[in-house]
Amino acid sequence: MEFSNPFPTNVPRKMNAAELARAIMQDIAAELDAVALYQAHIDATDDERAKKVLAHARDDEKEHVGEFMALLEILDPKQADYLKKGKTEIAEQLGKK
Repeated sequence: MEFSNPFPTNVPRKMNAAELARAIMQDIAAELDAVALYQAHIDATDDERAKKVLAHARDDEKEHVGEFMALLEILDPKQADYLKKGKTEIAEQLGKK
């Protein structure tokens, strides 16, 4: 993301439902990137103060992933079906029904 341009992600019009769902998928990816980045910083320091702040930020991002996933399921019922199928397949593979 460009720090010098405060408006690089502005959409010049309202998004349709499919575009909004795709944007939420991008938001999920961005949150997961942030989780990985904060964890890498935690792993790369011995400063307990920094670890505490970074862990808090990391956990907030994990919560955001859950929020966006729930929103995606509302906005895109087909995606919700895929998520449900994926959960079922994992349960079956792990012997839990």
